[in-house]
Amino acid sequence: MSGMSRVERLGTERVGKLLLEMSSHTTLSLLVYAAYSVTDIYFLSVGINSLAAAGASIISPVLIALGAVATTVGAGGASVVSRALGEQNVEKAARTVANIFLIFWTVAIAIAVLGSACIAPIVYLLGATDSIAPYAIEYGRIIFLGAITSTGYSAIVRADGNTGYSTAMWIIPICVSIVLCWLFIIVLQLGASGAALATVSGQAISTGMSVHFFFFRKDRSYHIKASHFKPDWPIIAEVLMIGLPSLIKNLSVSLIAIATNNLLRRMGGDSALSVFAIVSRLYSGLMTPQTGIVQGMQPLVGYNFGLKKFERVREAIRLSLGAAVAYGSLVCGICLMIPAALIALLSRESAIVAEGQTALRLLALSYPLTGVAMVTAASFQSVGRAREALLFTLGGILLVKLPVLLLASRLFSLTGIWAAEASSELILCVVSLIMLKKMPRWSWSWRDDEDVAAASPGGGHE
Repeated sequence: MSGMSRVERLGTERVGKLLLEMSSHTTLSLLVYAAYSVTDIYFLSVGINSLAAAGASIISPVLIALGAVATTVGAGGASVVSRALGEQNVEKAARTVANIFLIFWTVAIAIAVLGSACIAPIVYLLGATDSIAPYAIEYGRIIFLGAITSTGYSAIVRADGNTGYSTAMWIIPICVSIVLCWLFIIVLQLGASGAALATVSGQAISTGMSVHFFFFRKDRSYHIKASHFKPDWPIIAEVLMIGLPSLIKNLSVSLIAIATNNLLRRMGGDSALSVFAIVSRLYSGLMTPQTGIVQGMQPLVGYNFGLKKFERVREAIRLSLGAAVAYGSLVCGICLMIPAALIALLSRESAIVAEGQTALRLLALSYPLTGVAMVTAASFQSVGRAREALLFTLGGILLVKLPVLLLASRLFSLTGIWAAEASSELILCVVSLIMLKKMPRWSWSWRDDEDVAAASPGGGHE
């Protein structure tokens, strides 16, 4: 099947079938990553101790920040590429991808140099105690040096309709990382450095696969030329503006993680930070399918919006909402019933298992709610409504999540910290539903299709 005919499926096949196909691919990819994420913590916890696991957790805001850069160019670029392909503008799609490479590598090199040079003060800023700092420094220095490999190009590959290759770009490197993590920590006993080396090695494989796809693989909808690497400032501005909500979201998640670590250090010390290292990995790992649903939805929404097939846009959003809430409710129930069994998968320390049950139960209450906010932000982002997505994301962090976290920790100490996530997600869920109801008629409406078509550019036909 040619590249263009594969992309054209996004505008012709049943929305439910496409959403299931694309979400399953992205979810599988993310589940493999989640498996590595929890395996990483398991090997550190069992192969070294809980302080080593806490050290890697302390560095997680750095990984999130690196992911923020990758996701910014990935989400912004995917939106531009999807709509360009929907408009049959392959030249713009190729030029966009070339400029994405320029943006990412420029920022990644700067992060690698500055981060590795300032690693010691950074880990204390992130919330490390004196006992945890040596592990965090050992782990974090290698992560910073490997920043150039933390690519976010799978979203661009997925926008071209290559969900299989996009999935392989996740699965192959992460499987290698899992094996290397076991080898470096358990067999060779390289300590925290081993976990970081395994992570960077997997990222390097992903980078190599990206380069192969964009520059050597022929089965694509567009072909990149050397001339496309000349900075195209309107395209760069469009990619960054659309991807800005993803950047702010990920950086704000880093901010919340830093605030949480520092609050835990002050209120619970090494024990609380160790519990958070285990429980937060479980929490984020179990959230993976919701993220997969959203990522699978985005190219489908963007492409059909480019074709002005607004009913398909609305259907994709509705189905994504239902799937995210249903999955969130299921995993919430599991966490409430067997928290100890889940925590015991990652730690053999009885104190961590005992203390972590309350934390996991309270965090799990947010699962049915968080998918609504994720779908809302992604919906605005996918159709190029960067301002709405930005305001929602930024407001959610600065006006809801951070204030709720600080207030809850002040009023209820450690219990407040664990409960803050669900409390803030409840507020954001209500705001999300209001925003979706008020979304312009071409992207979300309960009106008749004829009214939508009449309001769309070009009259009454899709």
